[in-house]
Amino acid sequence: MFVTRSTRHDKADVQELWDASGYGDSDVNEGKIFIARDGAVVGTVRMIEVAPQLVVIDDVVVREDRREQGIGRRLMQTALNSIGGKLYLCCHEDKKTFYGHFGFAEIPKGDLPTPVAEYLSKTGDLDPPEGHEHFFLTAR
Repeated sequence: MFVTRSTRHDKADVQELWDASGYGDSDVNEGKIFIARDGAVVGTVRMIEVAPQLVVIDDVVVREDRREQGIGRRLMQTALNSIGGKLYLCCHEDKKTFYGHFGFAEIPKGDLPTPVAEYLSKTGDLDPPEGHEHFFLTAR
Protein backbone atom coordinates (compact mmCIF):
# COMPACT_ATOMS: atom_id res chain seq x y z
CA MET A 1 0.00 0.00 0.00
CA PHE A 2 1.16 3.52 -0.73
CA VAL A 3 -0.13 6.98 0.18
CA THR A 4 0.13 9.86 -2.28
CA ARG A 5 -1.69 12.88 -3.64
CA SER A 6 -4.32 11.84 -6.16
CA THR A 7 -4.13 12.72 -9.82
CA ARG A 8 -6.81 13.07 -12.46
CA HIS A 9 -6.32 9.36 -13.16
CA ASP A 10 -7.51 8.49 -9.64
CA LYS A 11 -10.80 10.42 -9.74
CA ALA A 12 -13.03 7.51 -10.76
CA ASP A 13 -11.52 5.27 -8.06
CA VAL A 14 -11.90 7.98 -5.41
CA GLN A 15 -15.53 8.54 -6.43
CA GLU A 16 -16.17 4.79 -6.27
CA LEU A 17 -14.88 4.65 -2.67
CA TRP A 18 -16.87 7.74 -1.69
CA ASP A 19 -20.05 6.37 -3.25
CA ALA A 20 -19.63 3.03 -1.46
CA SER A 21 -18.99 4.84 1.84
CA GLY A 22 -21.92 7.28 1.65
CA TYR A 23 -19.83 10.29 0.58
CA GLY A 24 -21.15 10.37 -2.99
CA ASP A 25 -22.10 14.04 -2.79
CA SER A 26 -18.46 15.15 -2.39
CA ASP A 27 -16.75 16.79 -5.36
CA VAL A 28 -13.59 15.01 -6.59
CA ASN A 29 -12.65 18.20 -8.45
CA GLU A 30 -12.49 20.38 -5.32
CA GLY A 31 -9.43 20.61 -3.09
CA LYS A 32 -6.40 18.38 -2.73
CA ILE A 33 -7.11 14.69 -2.26
CA PHE A 34 -4.66 12.22 -0.78
CA ILE A 35 -5.24 8.54 -1.34
CA ALA A 36 -4.13 5.23 0.09
CA ARG A 37 -3.93 2.72 -2.72
CA ASP A 38 -3.58 -1.03 -2.41
CA GLY A 39 -4.66 -1.98 -5.90
CA ALA A 40 -7.90 -0.06 -5.38
CA VAL A 41 -8.18 3.20 -3.46
CA VAL A 42 -8.76 2.13 0.15
CA GLY A 43 -8.70 5.55 1.82
CA THR A 44 -8.88 9.30 1.21
CA VAL A 45 -8.37 12.67 2.86
CA ARG A 46 -9.51 15.83 1.10
CA MET A 47 -8.20 19.27 2.00
CA ILE A 48 -10.10 22.40 1.00
CA GLU A 49 -8.39 25.79 1.32
CA VAL A 50 -11.42 28.00 1.99
CA ALA A 51 -9.32 31.17 2.41
CA PRO A 52 -5.59 31.86 2.52
CA GLN A 53 -4.11 29.80 5.35
CA LEU A 54 -7.55 28.35 6.34
CA VAL A 55 -7.93 24.69 5.45
CA VAL A 56 -10.85 22.32 6.04
CA ILE A 57 -10.04 18.62 6.32
CA ASP A 58 -12.92 16.74 4.73
CA ASP A 59 -13.79 13.27 3.44
CA VAL A 60 -11.49 11.25 5.68
CA VAL A 61 -12.64 7.85 4.49
CA VAL A 62 -11.16 4.37 4.87
CA ARG A 63 -12.85 1.41 3.23
CA GLU A 64 -14.78 -0.42 5.92
CA ASP A 65 -12.92 -3.73 5.56
CA ARG A 66 -9.55 -1.91 5.83
CA ARG A 67 -10.19 0.08 9.00
CA GLU A 68 -8.03 -0.28 12.12
CA GLN A 69 -4.93 -0.98 10.00
CA GLY A 70 -3.26 2.44 10.32
CA ILE A 71 -4.42 3.66 6.91
CA GLY A 72 -6.23 6.71 8.30
CA ARG A 73 -3.17 7.69 10.34
CA ARG A 74 -0.87 7.45 7.34
CA LEU A 75 -3.27 9.44 5.20
CA MET A 76 -3.68 12.18 7.80
CA GLN A 77 0.05 12.45 8.43
CA THR A 78 0.84 12.69 4.72
CA ALA A 79 -1.88 15.27 4.12
CA LEU A 80 -0.95 17.39 7.15
CA ASN A 81 2.73 17.37 6.18
CA SER A 82 1.81 18.75 2.76
CA ILE A 83 0.10 21.99 3.78
CA GLY A 84 0.46 24.91 6.13
CA GLY A 85 -2.13 27.12 7.71
CA LYS A 86 -4.82 26.77 10.35
CA LEU A 87 -6.75 23.50 10.05
CA TYR A 88 -10.40 22.79 10.80
CA LEU A 89 -12.61 19.74 10.61
CA CYS A 90 -15.99 18.44 11.61
CA CYS A 91 -16.39 14.96 13.11
CA HIS A 92 -18.50 12.70 15.27
CA GLU A 93 -17.71 12.18 18.93
CA ASP A 94 -16.12 8.77 18.40
CA LYS A 95 -13.45 10.31 16.11
CA LYS A 96 -12.29 13.15 18.40
CA THR A 97 -9.56 11.01 19.98
CA PHE A 98 -8.25 9.97 16.57
CA TYR A 99 -7.91 13.59 15.45
CA GLY A 100 -6.44 14.52 18.84
CA HIS A 101 -3.37 12.44 17.90
CA PHE A 102 -2.68 15.07 15.23
CA GLY A 103 -3.06 18.05 17.55
CA PHE A 104 -6.73 18.81 16.90
CA ALA A 105 -8.77 20.23 19.77
CA GLU A 106 -12.48 20.96 20.00
CA ILE A 107 -13.76 24.50 19.55
CA PRO A 108 -17.27 25.97 19.78
CA LYS A 109 -19.14 26.29 16.50
CA GLY A 110 -19.32 30.05 17.05
CA ASP A 111 -15.50 30.28 16.97
CA LEU A 112 -15.24 28.96 13.41
CA PRO A 113 -13.90 31.58 10.98
CA THR A 114 -16.54 32.74 8.50
CA PRO A 115 -15.01 30.97 5.43
CA VAL A 116 -14.86 27.69 7.37
CA ALA A 117 -18.43 28.06 8.62
CA GLU A 118 -19.63 28.90 5.10
CA TYR A 119 -17.95 25.79 3.67
CA LEU A 120 -19.37 23.56 6.42
CA SER A 121 -22.80 25.10 5.86
CA LYS A 122 -22.56 24.32 2.14
CA THR A 123 -21.74 20.68 2.91
CA GLY A 124 -24.53 20.39 5.49
CA ASP A 125 -22.07 19.75 8.34
CA LEU A 126 -22.49 23.05 10.19
CA ASP A 127 -26.07 22.37 11.21
CA PRO A 128 -26.71 18.62 11.01
CA PRO A 129 -30.19 17.13 11.29
CA GLU A 130 -31.73 16.81 14.75
CA GLY A 131 -30.29 13.87 16.67
CA HIS A 132 -27.03 13.99 14.69
CA GLU A 133 -24.24 15.77 16.57
CA HIS A 134 -21.10 17.22 15.02
CA PHE A 135 -17.99 18.46 16.79
CA PHE A 136 -15.67 21.12 15.40
CA LEU A 137 -11.94 20.80 15.82
CA THR A 138 -8.92 22.91 14.95
CA ALA A 139 -5.16 22.46 14.89
CA ARG A 140 -2.07 24.63 14.49
